[in-house]
Amino acid sequence: MSETFDAIVIGTGQAGPSLAARLAGEGRKTAILERHLFGGTCVNVG
Repeated sequence: MSETFDAIVIGTGQAGPSLAARLAGEGRKTAILERHLFGGTCVNVG
């Protein structure tokens, strides 16, 4: 099974989630890819 997206946001650091929300709010089908912790290093470790 395959899916298509209008935008793919790689990483959930400072800008990732807000960018994804803005794209989705404009009607674009959006995916977020994150390999470890949602929020990035600073939020979770720093």
